[in-house]
Amino acid sequence: MATIGLIAGGGRFPLLFAESARRAGHRVVAVAHKSETDPELAKQVDAITWVKLGQIGHLLEGLRAGGASQCVMLGSITKKRFFADAMLDATGVRVLARVAVRSDDNLLRAMARFLEEEGVAITDPTPFLADRLAPEGVLGRHQPTPEELEDARYGLELARGIGRLDLGQTVVVKDRVALAVEALEGTDACIRRGGELARSGGFVVAKAVKPHQDRRFDLPAVGPDTVVSLREARGRLLAVEAGATLVMDLPRMVELADKAKIVLLGLR
Repeated sequence: MATIGLIAGGGRFPLLFAESARRAGHRVVAVAHKSETDPELAKQVDAITWVKLGQIGHLLEGLRAGGASQCVMLGSITKKRFFADAMLDATGVRVLARVAVRSDDNLLRAMARFLEEEGVAITDPTPFLADRLAPEGVLGRHQPTPEELEDARYGLELARGIGRLDLGQTVVVKDRVALAVEALEGTDACIRRGGELARSGGFVVAKAVKPHQDRRFDLPAVGPDTVVSLREARGRLLAVEAGATLVMDLPRMVELADKAKIVLLGLR
């Protein structure tokens, strides 16, 4: 049995990881972010420390106190929150000073380097979540048209392109035209903006792993909320990179998509 640290953001994935790791016999020690992490996580772990975004020294203390020598990073952090209520402690200021270009990946890698220097290595969480990666093919009842399939493939190509620039992982496409590109606002807001521009609906959302993605953090993820956002914006198809995108509650996603006549598609 190992003690695994969990640096938790928002959403369901921290809870799913804790459930899977403890079922495998491991202790899970969490550091959770106030106003982001689901309070239910406290019931799923062996110990928990709550921090504000940017309190890296406090975060490290929580991992050490729990006995973690390795950790994973899972869950979303609302990017605009960094500008609204981040509370950098002295350690956070030092880590941030190391980063010249403050993109997502650069910030995460700086955090990973710091923790490794302090004896807490960040590891790849996917071995614990292998059964939650998107399979290849059509995942529900509805099939894509040839035109939608072409848009999906084009969308994944564009998503990888913005990934090379470390902007985001999601694009909205209609008739081989990019309507919206994910940046600071996140996936759901990107979908809504694409829907406003598509007007008549019927667009495709594509989500892909960034090229050269460090699998220790920031893997693309979708869930029932993604399908709800697509339905409300009158989208037609959600395409994700098979074998690399984390899927939360696939049966519920398929149920919602089938009812809304939305195509769910895993592409290599």
